[in-house]
Amino acid sequence: MGGGGTHIPLQNSGATSVPASAARTVGSARISAIWHLPEVLRELGVDPGEVLEAAGLRRDLFDDRENRIDYPDFGRLLMTCEQFSRCDHIVFLVSQRTRLADFGLPAQIARCSETAGEALQKFAVNFSLHNNAAILSVVSSGGYARFVYTIIEQGMRDTRPFQLGAVTMALSVLRELCGPGFQPVAATFASRAPSDLRPIHGFFRAPVRFDSDESAVIFERRWLDHPLPPVDPQTRKQVEAAVNEQRDVLMSDLPAAVRRLLRKHLLLGQCSMDDVADQLGMHRRTLDRQLQRCGMHYSDLLESVQTDVAQQLLRDTEMRVQQVAESLDYSSAANFATAFRRWTGMTPSEYRRRGA
Repeated sequence: MGGGGTHIPLQNSGATSVPASAARTVGSARISAIWHLPEVLRELGVDPGEVLEAAGLRRDLFDDRENRIDYPDFGRLLMTCEQFSRCDHIVFLVSQRTRLADFGLPAQIARCSETAGEALQKFAVNFSLHNNAAILSVVSSGGYARFVYTIIEQGMRDTRPFQLGAVTMALSVLRELCGPGFQPVAATFASRAPSDLRPIHGFFRAPVRFDSDESAVIFERRWLDHPLPPVDPQTRKQVEAAVNEQRDVLMSDLPAAVRRLLRKHLLLGQCSMDDVADQLGMHRRTLDRQLQRCGMHYSDLLESVQTDVAQQLLRDTEMRVQQVAESLDYSSAANFATAFRRWTGMTPSEYRRRGA
């Protein structure tokens, strides 16, 4: 039941294998998701202005919820907050206060749903309107479902704060949609653990596992059927029009759209060109032709996504190389190491030792 089940209309419009001539847009996010960061810093005795200045960001960044921050700058801001506050889980403290409404249009369209499951799907599909550097996916298997967060921005050096913050926010969203009785089965994080896990255990009230191959909230599938309050038809129509207008602009960047879909399909082990082309509402030959017009090939984008995932897991977790290989559906660690050397010029172990 993941993001792979939704048809996306498209306007006709880093791994070393991607052509250097292909321009890459830096992903960004609306500042509203961490709107409470300044107040948390003050509570910890830190001046938000000094943190913003030290991170090389303008002091008026938090003057407007619609302000956006590039993901590399976002990562630098979170790390600077940790340094000034001496609290390596400060993003958790901020994320606890984030609410569904802080996500703008994706939240509004989610509310125009009959069930929590439909709302999560709409929220995930339209998440790029709030944050085009990461994706959300809803994946069901048996009696359980996973609400998964994945970064697609290339070249991020330390994703640990993002993984912790995103899963915390995901749980808050689920509790809003499913009601106060909602309880997760577990939570996983594709990063190392912070030094103090007590507040995290207290918030999740469920087993938490770090050094995982994905960041997700796991819960019983029955919660997807939880009914939501009805929405006025005129309100729904207005929200849908606003969403479609913004999506037309966003989806005109074909390589970025394909990367987002590839990362979602990688979760399901369904990364064929036919699968992705079908999601974009076109034939694979049409997709191939349009990518070539952008100076790219499908195989380049796929390898780029696989490289990013492998590097992130090797850098930000303690997973064994064999586990990383399995998460990318390689039959053996040796085959994965061969591919990784082709992508980066290093073996996985060398990459990890160098802290690249």
